[in-house]
Amino acid sequence: MIRLLPLFISCILIATTTVAQKNFKLGKPPKELLNQKQHALEPDAEAAIVFKQSRIFYQFSKNGGVKLIKEVKMRLKIYKKEGTDWGTFEIPLYASRNDEEKVNSIKGYTLNMVDGELVEEKLKKEGIFEEKMNKYFNKTVITMPNVKVGSVIDLTYKINSPYLSSIGEIIFQYGIPVDEIYARVDIPEFYVFRTFNKGFATLTYDTFKENYSNASINALENVYALEAKNVPSLKEELYTNNIDNYRTAVIFEIASIQIPGEPYRNMSVTWDDVTKNIYKLEDFGGQLKKTKYFEEELDAILGTTSDKMKKAALIFNFVKSKINWNEYYGFTTDDGVKKAFQEQKGNVAEINLMLTAMLRYAGINANPVLVSTRSHGIPLFPTRDGFNYVIAAIEIENAVILLDATDKNSLPNILPDHVLNWKGRLIRKDGSSSVINLIPTKKSSEIRNMNVKLSENGDAEGKVRVICTDHVALRYRQKIKPIDTEQYLEKLENYYNGIEISNYSVKNENDLSKPVIETYDFYAENVFEAVGDKLYISPLLFMAETENPFKSEKREFPVDFTFPKVEKYMFNIQLPEGYKIESVPENAAVKLPENLGIFRYNLKTGTNNVQLVASVEINSAVVPAKYYEVLKEYFKRIIDKESEKIVLTKA
Repeated sequence: MIRLLPLFISCILIATTTVAQKNFKLGKPPKELLNQKQHALEPDAEAAIVFKQSRIFYQFSKNGGVKLIKEVKMRLKIYKKEGTDWGTFEIPLYASRNDEEKVNSIKGYTLNMVDGELVEEKLKKEGIFEEKMNKYFNKTVITMPNVKVGSVIDLTYKINSPYLSSIGEIIFQYGIPVDEIYARVDIPEFYVFRTFNKGFATLTYDTFKENYSNASINALENVYALEAKNVPSLKEELYTNNIDNYRTAVIFEIASIQIPGEPYRNMSVTWDDVTKNIYKLEDFGGQLKKTKYFEEELDAILGTTSDKMKKAALIFNFVKSKINWNEYYGFTTDDGVKKAFQEQKGNVAEINLMLTAMLRYAGINANPVLVSTRSHGIPLFPTRDGFNYVIAAIEIENAVILLDATDKNSLPNILPDHVLNWKGRLIRKDGSSSVINLIPTKKSSEIRNMNVKLSENGDAEGKVRVICTDHVALRYRQKIKPIDTEQYLEKLENYYNGIEISNYSVKNENDLSKPVIETYDFYAENVFEAVGDKLYISPLLFMAETENPFKSEKREFPVDFTFPKVEKYMFNIQLPEGYKIESVPENAAVKLPENLGIFRYNLKTGTNNVQLVASVEINSAVVPAKYYEVLKEYFKRIIDKESEKIVLTKA
């Protein structure tokens, strides 16, 4: 088993010079910027942040009120049509039952050069609107006017927040390059924060103290001044868990509060503190105590067996079939498990806490497991906000079996992709907790059998059988079951270069205990190339890989395949009449270091046929960045081998 490299690497350089504040004049970009056709350091960039400045500080009023203010000023340049999307800004705003963050002081301009003259268009009210995202977040959407290739966008706004301990994350890296970016955070000395750094770009970091004084307060402030220049874009690449995990940023986490005249409050917590407090919540641990609402129905089901694991299977299938997921995440309930049971619909917590309670009722050692989904990221430090999901776990002997009843197609230890995110935290009744590995270690498989007959005119016809297991089967059931078969086959035919598929059938689509098995007949034209009296045929025909998924010169974050996998091909190819084999590709085996993977390619020839057995194995769900170049070369050699041809000549 390989060791993962640390996902979060601080590359901050300590400097002694205070970061300067930029003299930003809204709507006054230099002419050379307006006329610029491409970015100096990234010529292919669709847009760039020319300048961004954030100022975060506490505002004390005379009546004793306090607000956290976040001021933002920024300038962007649009280089390509794809970059015009950067003319729309979404600002997330936290909202609770009692209060909410608000945006004000929004000002913006879109500036274009038209016939050598500067044309300035001001952001209007109709370009600003608010949306409700969920029960915790709203967002303000700003759509700048007349954004096109060549535009310069200037924007300023201010966020007023009542949540004094939530400075949060200050981002320095985006999907487009950044020329200059500054942030200054002024924190009164009675609020103490810890900082956590992530990402790979270089920052200049300075701290110092200043006096703060107004009619209501006089105190020292700790000032954090942060600066970065020429920050490269961070692009979403294939096989990336969540690109935000690797984005250069500084996170502020409250450690303690000592307001004059009030008791000292230690806000620093451990993961055990977090989990104990979560378990005490009525909409978490309180829901696990409720059983009356399901006892009668469950007793009728459990009376058929005394075996605990059979009971667990019956309960798991009962919850999956009875309760539908409403697509809402969260580790706490919204309306409670009883109402979810009665209405047969609930959020993640209502379904999986209900499952946990039923398992316990049946005498099974079951506990909830807190999870941060892949889209939510990986928590850097102990905090309730680090989780947004919960599943159930059965502890038996030396094994832990993980269950998620939100997905009708899931199985024990076969969880949906969004749950497979690094580590979870199991909470027991006594408040203790332990880390649970969510990354699968068992290989899922996709096995393709093909019998094919080639004709002299370049056509091929045959039969295909595809067997999918575990996570591959789960993905199939999730994606294929909801759509029309004809629609699916049309996509499959297009994917395989326009083959014609007939007599399609699928087995075990609904029997989750068995692999999914697809079978179909196919007809394909022009499967080989004729040059003179010779024919050149790819043994993998239309299933050969032709493009390396890894294109970047280097990669600073891990490659995440979600789960280990083996793809196997077993083909029997009947040659066209009147031809014989002149040459075939050599057999090969390509290994990755530390048993991370292996590619095998074996051909056997007969009188009028060729048999191919090839396999591509990835043995670890996550491959550290230090192996990126080796992994890239591994896939290059696979593609090169799969592009080699069988050469036939006239008999």
